[in-house]
Amino acid sequence: MTCPRCAGLMVREQYDNLEFDSAGYEISGWRCLNCGAIVDALIETHHRPANKTEPDQLWRQRLKELVMIA
Repeated sequence: MTCPRCAGLMVREQYDNLEFDSAGYEISGWRCLNCGAIVDALIETHHRPANKTEPDQLWRQRLKELVMIA
């Protein structure tokens, strides 16, 4: 896997889940050997673009209006 930040090599690691009081819970993730970026399932979910169909359509409509004015 390559790092989304720097395209470096990422290695699989286990991290303790600090949300729970017991130490038996671990989360698997990826850490970049080059820049140190950490990516797990939750981080990946938050970095995905949300469904932006409405703002994109509004932006395109405004752009069309500006082009017609010029």
